[in-house]
Amino acid sequence: MIEENRNVTFEIHVSDGKDRLDPEAPDWEVAELEDGVVKDNSNIYDNLTLAEAQQIAGMWTKKKEEAEGSAE
Repeated sequence: MIEENRNVTFEIHVSDGKDRLDPEAPDWEVAELEDGVVKDNSNIYDNLTLAEAQQIAGMWTKKKEEAEGSAE
């Protein structure tokens, strides 16, 4: 059995081509990074407000922590 140790993080940033930093504008995205790199573009959620992006990143982080806790 091979155990894979991935470092998964979530990054919130302004979508490419958007230069506004309005937290209420749907210009934000959240991406899942594996070892600092986006491995799968389907793991990027865009057209979000900053609050929505923060909520999604928080939810993903919680699920990741729960999964890691149950795997031990």
